[in-house]
Amino acid sequence: MHLLIRSIELLSNKKSFCLGMDTINNLWILMHFKEFKIKSKKICYQVDTGVHQRKNTVHPKRWLTKPFETTVELLNYLYAKPYNIHHLDIEFTNGWRIKEHPHHEFLIYTSSIKERNTLLNKLVFISGFDSIDIHSLKQNIPYYFKAGGTHYILDNEPCPDEFWNANDIAAWKKTYEQHERK
Repeated sequence: MHLLIRSIELLSNKKSFCLGMDTINNLWILMHFKEFKIKSKKICYQVDTGVHQRKNTVHPKRWLTKPFETTVELLNYLYAKPYNIHHLDIEFTNGWRIKEHPHHEFLIYTSSIKERNTLLNKLVFISGFDSIDIHSLKQNIPYYFKAGGTHYILDNEPCPDEFWNANDIAAWKKTYEQHERK
């Protein structure tokens, strides 16, 4: 069985989170940002004509340069094309941003803790799960979902994210290396 959202992870800046999901087949989730104007975008794609493509044909990866004002315009364009998306990074005029780690998760950056919590519960609800108590979740620990909507963790130790400073990362590496030696 496939879940829409496999995992969530709160990032240490307290305004961002990772949403573990199949990003290839669930690009439609970006429709929830349809009211936002696009400030900038970086999208790397590759043409894939599927079964109609010869086995040895390899299309080059290219950057999408066509301008789009809204997410709806962008998604309508992408759905009409036989593209595989290899990199996606969209920044909106309201300060929000969405980045994709290819094929397995979206990183969503909001402007406040309240916006993060509202959006996260909205996306969890869309997945068919009940809302979660976000205040009980620890930062930088991925929480994985079971089919019933309960979540669990695999490791209780936080992992660094892009918002950690160099000193915190060095301390984490030292601790991690000590645990590895045991």
